[in-house]
Parts: sequence; structure tokens; C-alpha cells
Amino acid sequence: MKTAALALAAVLVAPVAHAHPLGNFTINRYAALRAEPGALTVRYVVDMAEIPAFQELALIDANGDQTLDEVEQRAYLARTASTLARHLTLTVDGAPLTLTPGTTSLERLPGAGGLPTLRIEAWFAAKLGASEGAVEFHDTNFAGRPGWQEVVADRAGGAVVSASTVPRVDRSQALRAYPQDLLESPPQVTDARFRIAAGGPAANGGERVAAGTRAGAARFGDRLTELIATGAPLEPWLVLTSLLLAAGLGALHALSPGHGKTVVGAYLVGARGTARHAVFLGLVVTATHTIGVYLLGLLMLTARASVMPERLYPWISVASGLVVLAVGASLAASRLDAAFAGCHHHDHPQHHPHHEHDHDHVHLPADGTPVGWRSLLALGMSGGLLPCPSALVVMLGAIALGRIAFGLLLIVAFSAGLAAVLTAIGLVLVYARGLFERLPLHGRLARFAPVASALVISAAGLAIVLEALARIGL
Repeated sequence: MKTAALALAAVLVAPVAHAHPLGNFTINRYAALRAEPGALTVRYVVDMAEIPAFQELALIDANGDQTLDEVEQRAYLARTASTLARHLTLTVDGAPLTLTPGTTSLERLPGAGGLPTLRIEAWFAAKLGASEGAVEFHDTNFAGRPGWQEVVADRAGGAVVSASTVPRVDRSQALRAYPQDLLESPPQVTDARFRIAAGGPAANGGERVAAGTRAGAARFGDRLTELIATGAPLEPWLVLTSLLLAAGLGALHALSPGHGKTVVGAYLVGARGTARHAVFLGLVVTATHTIGVYLLGLLMLTARASVMPERLYPWISVASGLVVLAVGASLAASRLDAAFAGCHHHDHPQHHPHHEHDHDHVHLPADGTPVGWRSLLALGMSGGLLPCPSALVVMLGAIALGRIAFGLLLIVAFSAGLAAVLTAIGLVLVYARGLFERLPLHGRLARFAPVASALVISAAGLAIVLEALARIGL
């Protein structure tokens, strides 16, 4: 029990940071060009986060024995250097230069959830036929993959570099320290242009660059992934407290932007939902999110390198948004019909001798659009359809560490915590709705209030779709 408490304390006091400075899906690229008398060299570095590294390791381990021997690493680096060189274009005054691979290296660094990250480094050299000219460089490696993309150009010996479109000193220390101020909008530089000439003194040392979030173990502080990566024995107390902590992390995750809180509230209020409907919605979100993580994880295990989760996520968001938009549009149409029908009914007043009061102000109608279980199911599924990246890392890490059952339970607990927040919000709105129903509103306004909530749902769905399409690039 003491061991379990110490392990959990280590997780709780860990510095707050993302599991990877740029996300678990990123492939970060760096190219350092250096002009020398008679030659141009390129130092190319690739930093793969946990998910792409997990997929790449399957390619490196050719015999499938779960270890990377020296022969496998040499063969992989030779293939990789050749591939990288094919996607690097270097010209001088429009004439292409041939890049010859040189030294290569491969590092496995500790990552989130017990998964490693990969750092690949390759050197290339090209001979110069002239001592001066206009140099152009273009990098198309890992096109479309998100991540840090940085290019720098410097000189050595007696060469001179001028009119450069890229800086001389990098910001990331060759992808070993990412500056905090650029994590939200990392550089996306894949081209460089500059002039080279002979003469001039050798380059001085580079300017000092502020330290950033270091690559490797020091950059990982994600609470959920630390739970699966703990080396402590899985005692009952550790399992129980880990599950409670995972549920709490899921609840905090649900409070971040998104996750359908607006949709849940608008639907339950406009459709006159009850506590039972709010709980049902939470259960559907839990089940959908858990199953989504399981399915995506299994897909990655079976398909490996052919599956790119960062490209699947926007399309899953599109599907989720379309479901919400369809539900909102359907509700808006039916509630408009009901509202106009109510207007038509009040155009033909009837005499009620026992209810002779002013109809200029009425309470909200007690016969609002009934809650549809199918609509609730659709909204719940859309809310849990997009798996949390950290939960996916937990699943893959659990498989890599041989703690599959523990990892699966953590995902269920995380999903339950996420759904608990949505359920709580729904319950609060359901019980608070009674306060609004007592407010005196104009009859026409009261009849059209449910239509407004349906339009809010539609607008939320449309916003999800447009944001996802923008990430896809459409």
C-alpha cells in the first residue's frame, strides 16, 4: 500500500504539461543547411511522438521478436536515409544537386504511457561546382503530417551566406528543446533560399537560445498516461485509486472546450428532458468513447503503418458534427410546425368561462416536444465518438507493458468521468429549467423558445463540421 501511495504521489506532483509538446500524433522535422567551400551539407532530424513511433517500431522490428538488433537498425536507417534524400530538393542556380547519405543514428527516448518516442538523425552532403550562386531547398518528407517544421542555414570555413529566408540559429536545439511560446503555433517551414559566395571569416558561435520543453522523459507530465506507466506492482489499492484518479481526469477533460456540453444542455432544456434522460445520455457517452478508443487501438495494432490517426480524427469529427446537425435540423423543423400550429390555434380563441384571465402573458408550454430516445442516443454517440488521444496512448502503452486489463479499466474510468460531467450539466439544467418556466413570457415567444434551442444544436453541429473540414484542409 505504501508503494502504491508513493507511485500515485509521483503522478499527482508531476509538472503539468501535455503528453507531448506538440501532441502524441506529431512527426517533427528539422533541417540544418551549412555552406562550406566546395560543398553543402544537410543535417536532417526527425522526432516522432508516441503514436507514429509505435507504428514505426513495427517496421524496424523486421523479425517481430520485439527487440531491435543492430542489423535491423542499420537496415532501417539505410532505407530511411534513402527515402529522406528522395524528398529533399537542393539546387544551385536552378541546377539540382545530388545528396549523398552520410552518418545516421536512431534513438529511442522514453515517452508517455510507457511508449517510446523515436529520434532519427541523418547527414547528407552535396558537392558544389561553383563557389557562389543562389541556393534553393525544399522538404516534402512526411507531407501532411502535423508537427514542428524548422529549417536553418549557416556557413563554415570561408563560405559566406547572404539574403537567407531562414535564420542561422534554430529555435528547438535540433528538436531537443521546444520553446514554450511556439507550442501553440509551431513553425511550418519547408523551404529555404539564400546566396553563397567565397571569402569571409569563419562563422562565429550561434546566439544563445532560450531553453524550451526538452525532448525525452522530461517533457511528459500527462496524468493519465503516467498511471499506466507506473512501475509499481498492481496492488488492489493502487488499482482502485488509479481508477478514481482516471475518472477525475476524465471529468477535468470534459470541462475543456467541446465535448457537446452546449448540445446536451440545449437538447435537454428544449425537449423537456428528465433526470432519466440525462443519465441515459451520460451512459451512452461513456460506452461510445470507450468503444471508440478500443476500436481505434485495435485498428492501429492490425493495420499499423497504414493507419494515421491524426488524419482519421478530423473525419470522425465531421461525422460527429453531421449527426448533431441532423438532430438539430430535425428538431427545428418539428418544433417550427408545432409553434405555427399553436399560433393558428390561438387565432381562433375559445371561451373558457372558468379561466377568464389575460392571455397576453403565459407560462412556458407544458407539452413541449417530447424527448426522443433515438435523438438522445445519436447525441450521446456524437459526444463520445472522438477518442481522447491520451486514452489511445494508454491503451497502446498497456499492450506494450503487458498491462492490458489495467489499461482497459483506466479507459473505462476516464470515459465515465467525462460522461459524469456531461450528465451533471444535464441534471442541473433539467432541474433549473423549472425556474425559467415560471417566468411570464409572451405567448408567441414561449411557443418559439424550443425552436431556438434546436437552432443552437444545429449551429453547434455546423461549427464542429466546419472546424473539422478546416483541419482537413477543405
